[in-house]
Amino acid sequence: MKINANSTGIDRIQLYQNQINKIEKDTPKQKNADKLEISSQAKDLQLAAQLKSEREERIQQIQKQIEEGSYKVQPSLVAEKMLQYFSKN
Repeated sequence: MKINANSTGIDRIQLYQNQINKIEKDTPKQKNADKLEISSQAKDLQLAAQLKSEREERIQQIQKQIEEGSYKVQPSLVAEKMLQYFSKN
């Protein structure tokens, strides 16, 4: 029986490994980028915090106007807002 060096299993494995190495080398590797997602609940909390600070500023302005005596109530606007509120409910 004659044994060829080219037909051994080791050569076939090396050919297979070479093919795999070539494929891995040619395909671009994707870089995993960090990703941050903010939930809708967290976004709502951020918005609520912003609105709270704006509201506090407005309250301070009104309190200052009341202390100075320059705050004027506009009855038509109060009535309009009341109608809007009660028409919703």
